[in-house]
Amino acid sequence: MHTTLTNTTMRTALTHLVIALTLTLALCRGAALAAPADTPAPEPRAVSLPPDLPVDYRHMKLEITIPDMNVPRFTATASITFAPIVESLSTITLDAKAFEVSAVTMAGQPLEFEHKGKKLDIRFNPPLPRESARTIVISYAVTDPPLGLIWSPAGHGRDAQLHTQGQPQTNSYWFPCHDYPNDRLTTELIVTVPAGYTASSNGRLIRKSQSILPVERPGVARTMGIYDTWHWLQDKPHVNYLVSLVVGKFDIVDVGTRQISMPVYVPPGRGKDVPATFGRTPQMLEHFARILDEPYPWDRYAQLVVWNFGAGGMENTAATTLYEACLIEPSALIDFDYDGLISHELAHQWFGNLITCNSWDHIWLNEGITTYLTSLWFEKRDGIHGYERSIGGSMDSVAGVDLAEAPARVGMTSNIFMHPWETFRREANPYTKGASVMHMLRMRLGDDVFFRALAAYVERHKFTTVETIDLQRVFEEVSGETLGQFFHQWTARPGVPHIAITADWTSDQLTLSLTQTQRIDGDNPAFEFDLPVQIAWQGRADATTHTLAVRGRDASLTIPAPAQPRWLAVDPRRAVLARVSVSQPVQWSIGALEDGPTLYSRVLAARTLATEPRGPSTPVLQRFAMSQTNHHWPRAEAIRALAAQRAHDTLRAIATTHTNHWEVRQAIAEALPSLARDGEGNPTTHAETAERLLIDRLQRDPSVKVRAAAMRGLGGLRSANARPLIDRALNTDSQEDALKQAAIAALTAYNDPAALTAIRGAIGAMPFNRTRAEAALAIGRLREHNPDDALESLLALLREKDVRVSRAAGDALVAAGETRAIPELEKLLAATRSEELAWQLAQWLKALRRR
Repeated sequence: MHTTLTNTTMRTALTHLVIALTLTLALCRGAALAAPADTPAPEPRAVSLPPDLPVDYRHMKLEITIPDMNVPRFTATASITFAPIVESLSTITLDAKAFEVSAVTMAGQPLEFEHKGKKLDIRFNPPLPRESARTIVISYAVTDPPLGLIWSPAGHGRDAQLHTQGQPQTNSYWFPCHDYPNDRLTTELIVTVPAGYTASSNGRLIRKSQSILPVERPGVARTMGIYDTWHWLQDKPHVNYLVSLVVGKFDIVDVGTRQISMPVYVPPGRGKDVPATFGRTPQMLEHFARILDEPYPWDRYAQLVVWNFGAGGMENTAATTLYEACLIEPSALIDFDYDGLISHELAHQWFGNLITCNSWDHIWLNEGITTYLTSLWFEKRDGIHGYERSIGGSMDSVAGVDLAEAPARVGMTSNIFMHPWETFRREANPYTKGASVMHMLRMRLGDDVFFRALAAYVERHKFTTVETIDLQRVFEEVSGETLGQFFHQWTARPGVPHIAITADWTSDQLTLSLTQTQRIDGDNPAFEFDLPVQIAWQGRADATTHTLAVRGRDASLTIPAPAQPRWLAVDPRRAVLARVSVSQPVQWSIGALEDGPTLYSRVLAARTLATEPRGPSTPVLQRFAMSQTNHHWPRAEAIRALAAQRAHDTLRAIATTHTNHWEVRQAIAEALPSLARDGEGNPTTHAETAERLLIDRLQRDPSVKVRAAAMRGLGGLRSANARPLIDRALNTDSQEDALKQAAIAALTAYNDPAALTAIRGAIGAMPFNRTRAEAALAIGRLREHNPDDALESLLALLREKDVRVSRAAGDALVAAGETRAIPELEKLLAATRSEELAWQLAQWLKALRRR
């Protein structure tokens, strides 16, 4: 009998790993300004090129005064030093969005300027000669910026706070600049804030001073107030999107060394929790500096945990911003780990900050390499298994969605896009596909050459902007190989190979037949690669390794067989980014599960066995899953395989046995609902058992993630006995609001009027923006039970300043076909000062008008 792992089965089997990886990557950037799922992508397609640079911007000094942290307004001057690089310069144009410019001067003399809301044109008469350094001073005021600077008023027991988010091109909502990554300059921020507030920016603190200044508020008599002025200097050049400002009240705990300060800014009262979450930062920094042969390049490394951050992290130079859940409660240390996020943002201090992509189509040089460095950190921390799981997650994620469908789809480095955010969210994802490219280079070149080339790339291009060809050239020079086809195949064109392999054994030979099953035509030629295969033979101690050379749609390899294989592992170290299906005897898959040469080979074996009916593989999967000495990743996959086989008695036995790792217990909780239905969807005699076991896990398991999984399962079962527990969880605080979000998902599954009422009533006690966003989506799904109440709640959420929440509300309105929202959307569109938000509102309106 043969086992076949199909494409559909593989996509299902990868769901849990891909979800975890997707959440990690979503943490790394802001809430996407994307159209709802049922809204077509924008029709226009245009080549995007870096804007012209007639000048060399050298230094910017911002002097900002914030009179009242509870009023979103400040006044400022921006002193920008530059030198023309053209023979005669009569005009420069700066990005300056949604703020008021009152004056522009040079050497104390006024300059003619025109400000049309997005662009600031400054004219010089007479024109400036080449290489003549000048400084212009721009006076302006910012009021309630729609993007770029996020102002959180006091509330929920918190003091007012603000933070910035410049990537890709939103820092120009709070200071005038060349808002594109193809130029570098030094920066300086002098920020005056009410006494008691801390202001943080890039670089090092030059001085802090205190003064008494007049306080002017509309409608209030003029008074005097005490203010602190913070003077920060970033004296090594970086790009404008990395300029940071955070103002708030914090506990500050330094986890650094004598050489480098590494302060962590967290909410007041939470300083004691810093070491458990951030205490490994010095080890990460030392590891990256060593493998890159490049010391940490900046004056300090601060990490600032802020309210209402739309992303998970942003790698502002020397001062990373992190979202509010990125501080682990002591009770959650068993199942929450932010080393992936922390190491990713730290790695950006080299890739993204020290070396920056010259244009957004090369963003993978920032994001992909840093995602790969996170895998290198897990290799350092957890050994080869940590690396395998991390890079395997990247490769699985992109292989599931990146399709070879040119010209309709574009490659990772394509310069066809309308807005920079598109390059971050491509199916050829710059995070995961970029990391996969780096891993494949390592597998191809070997560790010695790979790490020498990576260090040479850093040495050659530090403090510059780069494109993909710059990385290719360094790797070619160091390795002596020609890598043009490699880089074109894996970075420029869309898609990954989908390979179907059949293994046939006779008494004296093994034949491997491979077919690429993805679309192959003139725009999408077959991929070319060498695919490693490892085989263990009956009665032989050592496995043999072979290479299947693929140079077209089809390929085959015949191997002399000294005996029947015990197991066969296709590409056990993931040398090729591909979606793989394997047809082989079931006993070979069992052998690979038990004795495969790598963690991934065992995971793939478990996924393959998920396609088998209950039979010889079932007790093997059970033994493997219950073994406390096996790694938790393939153990969890074995649980999922048993659920796919509907091995109900086996799952019930496993669920009543002590399991030492939370990820395995989570997989059990996710599998238990399968006991309630047979393969045709009919109720089974195991439904009550599933409910009882899930309630027990919800009430007793120490892991928040396991309890959340149990709650979702109980919602799927519509358990009446669990309903009071779920209602209570809707108002229960936990790490990352995992229990509240699981309660929202469970109540949505009940799909009744009480669920809508409960979620609407709980929104006021949900300060975490991700939870409010989940509530918005749930209200949209439950709208049918009370359309008027649902509309009222969604319109209120739509009006929120938080982009993540307002986007979820807009998506929910469109998904529900709520055309009564059109007048409110039109009103918001007319009022918005942001072209990004205007585009989003227009997409929603377009979708609803089609209804």
